Amino acid sequence: MTNQAQKAGDTKSGFSVESKGIAQVTPEEAYGKPSHLFGLWMAVNVEFATITTGAIATGVFGLSVPDAVVAIVGANILGCLLLGLFSTYGVDYGLPMMILCERWFGRFGNRVLSFLNFLNGFSWFAINTVIGAYFVHRVLGASLVVGIVGLTVIQVLIAIVGHDFIIKAEKVFFWFLGAVFAILTALTLAHIPHLPVADPKKLAEVGGRSGAILLTVSIMLSWLGGWILYSGDYSRYMCYRHNREAIKRGVFWNAFLGCFISSTWLEVVGAVIGGTVALNSPADLFSSWLPGWFRVPLIVAIVIGTISPNVLNIYSASLSALASGIRLKQWQAALLTGGVGLIISLLAYQHFYKNYELLLFFLGYVIFPRFPVMAIGHLRPRVSRFASIDVTTVGFISWLAGVVCSVPFWNQYPVFVGAFAAVHPEFGDISFFIGAFVAAIVYLLATIPRTAPIPAGAVPSA
Repeated sequence: MTNQAQKAGDTKSGFSVESKGIAQVTPEEAYGKPSHLFGLWMAVNVEFATITTGAIATGVFGLSVPDAVVAIVGANILGCLLLGLFSTYGVDYGLPMMILCERWFGRFGNRVLSFLNFLNGFSWFAINTVIGAYFVHRVLGASLVVGIVGLTVIQVLIAIVGHDFIIKAEKVFFWFLGAVFAILTALTLAHIPHLPVADPKKLAEVGGRSGAILLTVSIMLSWLGGWILYSGDYSRYMCYRHNREAIKRGVFWNAFLGCFISSTWLEVVGAVIGGTVALNSPADLFSSWLPGWFRVPLIVAIVIGTISPNVLNIYSASLSALASGIRLKQWQAALLTGGVGLIISLLAYQHFYKNYELLLFFLGYVIFPRFPVMAIGHLRPRVSRFASIDVTTVGFISWLAGVVCSVPFWNQYPVFVGAFAAVHPEFGDISFFIGAFVAAIVYLLATIPRTAPIPAGAVPSA
């Protein structure tokens, strides 16, 4: 990138509405630094929803804190490695992730998956908005409906402005949220002198200790799954022509560390608290014992912490809507995403924890079988073994096979329990791993590396 381009990129005001949409970013348009991603991924996870997710391990599944920490750390290492890898795709291709995925799943398949990711985006928008509204309600006395509507309006306006403003806003959010949640962590440790032990009754309901650990791993991976699918959207403006390998290394490590540190930190805090309270709503985690002087900065942090990840959810969901074939401008798609998310928020805020758990698992079921195809197809491009079947069709079939084969392992009592999960509750819910494994095996068996001799009529990937 030229010095002039660098200066132009660094001096963007961030307050103009983005018009790039889903078009490819060229090296001449590139700007930004890999270090920006550290603050971005720290900011989007330093929020109360992360604490709420960690609380499920002890407060819902009944794990002891040490067991919960092992599950949380293991899940975050795996998930953040994937996020770091897929973040480098933005540097390589300069495309939004859902447009890029057409290389591996074909036009029809990618439209189906993009629409599912659109659902993923506004579902997460709803969850984060409801959590923020609960605290606005508890601390300020405003009704839940008013809190949900007010937060929705703010978030949609930021997402409409687009990529530049999001990156700049997240940098500011990072420092404020980090400071407030560091104080919150210290207050938590001071308030809880002894780490909660395992709850035998809750453990028995989920297949014992092993079942609870595996369920926790799946929950934490699902939390990261949506971010993984978005990751390239925020590095695509770093597709510089020169020093690309060094930039990719910087992108990988900044994305990995920013996400790993923030999500592990606050999920562990949530696990420590979750075993000490009755989890009826997210506000139950702190409201009874917080000192009065800390309530105002905390409510500000919770509101900002709701906005911080949700502007990403709306922005990337709007790109997914465009990739699925919905013909709207980016700002119109962002408005649509926020509107649908508002409706979901108003419908789902009651019985929060059960609805949240069901959503996390469902999203994981359809997200994780994509990842092996995306990783293999990028790292070692493939061609189909069959002359009549395009390799992108093989990619979509592999994803579908992964989802279908994972169904017997689904463990969503009382909604649905698969045949294997019903007989072996001690395995928790291992559907994510089964789905990803099957998708990888099908894709590898039905394709060959592009460097190998290509069978007559075989169609190479894009």
